[in-house]
Amino acid sequence: MKQFSFAPWSCIVCLLAVSAASAQNEPVATPSTIKEVTVYSDRARVSRFAKVSLKAGPVVCAFQKLPGWIDEESIRVSLAPAGGGRITDVQARREYLAHAGDEELRKAETAVREIADQLAELDDEAKVLEAQAAQVEATRVFSLEKLPKDAAVREVSVESYGKVVDFVSNSLRKIAAAKRDITAKRRDLQPELAARQRKLNELQRLTQLEQYTVLVTVESAAPQEATLVLTYILPGATWEPAHELRAEGRSPKTVHVSSWAVVTQTTGEDWENADITFSTQSPTETIMIPELDALLLDNNGAVAQLAGQSESFQRAEQAYRGGNGLWYGWKNPKADIQNFAANSMKQSDTQSRTVRVFKKLQARGTTAHFPGTVKVAVRSDGSPIRIPIGQVELAATVKIVAAPQASLNAVRTVELANTGKQPLLPGVVSLYHDGAFLGVTDIGFIAEGETFPVFLGVADHVKLSRVLDHKNSSLVRGSKNRMQVAFETTVENLSDAETTLRLADRIPVSENKEIRVYRVKIAPESEPDSNGLLSWNLTLKPKAKSVFRVEYTIEYPQDYVEQMKLHRSSSSGKNAAPNPAADISVQLEKLESSF
Repeated sequence: MKQFSFAPWSCIVCLLAVSAASAQNEPVATPSTIKEVTVYSDRARVSRFAKVSLKAGPVVCAFQKLPGWIDEESIRVSLAPAGGGRITDVQARREYLAHAGDEELRKAETAVREIADQLAELDDEAKVLEAQAAQVEATRVFSLEKLPKDAAVREVSVESYGKVVDFVSNSLRKIAAAKRDITAKRRDLQPELAARQRKLNELQRLTQLEQYTVLVTVESAAPQEATLVLTYILPGATWEPAHELRAEGRSPKTVHVSSWAVVTQTTGEDWENADITFSTQSPTETIMIPELDALLLDNNGAVAQLAGQSESFQRAEQAYRGGNGLWYGWKNPKADIQNFAANSMKQSDTQSRTVRVFKKLQARGTTAHFPGTVKVAVRSDGSPIRIPIGQVELAATVKIVAAPQASLNAVRTVELANTGKQPLLPGVVSLYHDGAFLGVTDIGFIAEGETFPVFLGVADHVKLSRVLDHKNSSLVRGSKNRMQVAFETTVENLSDAETTLRLADRIPVSENKEIRVYRVKIAPESEPDSNGLLSWNLTLKPKAKSVFRVEYTIEYPQDYVEQMKLHRSSSSGKNAAPNPAADISVQLEKLESSF
């Protein structure tokens, strides 16, 4: 007799409990929304918010289908309300978007094989037709060779010979028609094969593209509703400041300055209706109280330095560069990939420029955060989006400035003081006066309370001239050239109103012991600064004019100008001559051409 043994009831209950616990801890797909973003010069910090229903005990929430270039070390999770439960575990899992055994990939492979098989059948049919054509051609040749022999020995039947001719002709027609039919079918199948092959290639590439799933285990003492916030940093975003200055009237007392953040991003995620903040700070650098440390050299004399970016973010950047375009094409199958590629290149240029600018701000210990004042959709296609970050009304003092050596146009400027509650960042300023667009200029970093000038247009009623007085100028060549020059500048007020302006000029300043500047005469008298710059503040009555003279003598080596020309030519593109306008050899060359 067979005997049966039964497991104790306690074991069965235990197994059921384990199965229930396993089922209970299965990850639950957790839909989330991007609500907060901080954009830096070369990355973005993204915060996703998810509503979750907690039970008594552990619940595993899964944030799925995140880009495969998240910086793993940057992942942070928080729970609200804080006292309602606690986060016991956070895991980041990388997985491929597709696998070799996926149903869609198998279907794509089958679809390609179907067309390939049809084309192979057409190739086989074409070979059969070629063989038939060769056989018919052999029949035709044989009949042509046989006809003279038969005619010599017996009477040839026209009817029998005609049958041979008809057979050959009809056969060739049928073969030609069949070939045309094969060509037409091949022409129709080739585009379909190319389309199916492209789809298969994309799916096969997806087997190499990773995505992230972040699993968050939350334990709660009782069932309740809560909010999970997942925050992480990823590459693919940048921004740069831009400004608009608007003034009204001939002598405005105030101007309106609007500041914008021009943001572009290809992070792989669209930012819909999110609160976006823009930062000049680097999230990887630690802010510390300035102190001097010992300057330590290693045995080779090299200065010991700390590493820059973390290895985790470097891995994220590498994954971003390798898969970003494919990810965008996968998520946006009907998008213009060429336009996306062009936007990505522009974004890269902007990022490089912004990184340099913001590093200068960090070097002076200046960081700033600017919240966007409106919510807009920022797509992950690299298109630039302007988001306002501030506006301020500033008191303005209008001044007219003239520098005839640089330009024969006197310009109207406004002297401004940044009395706003935030600094103005370096960037392009679009200028508008009385609603008309004047052009663009650049400003540097303007701290709170700092003053700065801005161009406001040409002062057309001020006429300028600056000419070389040839009677009192000369050039004597020798072992050392001696050049004596006298410039006469005329300033004329063409208007019917009194005009006040500042006139600027300069004399050469030598930093080369072989070049000497002497016999300087300035009228009306003015004292140049250490850089040779001098200025006059003058008020001209209506239709009045004033004349100013600057004279000096320069002594320099005979071949100095030619040697410097050769040096500039050989150093072209090597940043050898930072500012030709300030290069005394360039000025001497221009002056020599006047004699």
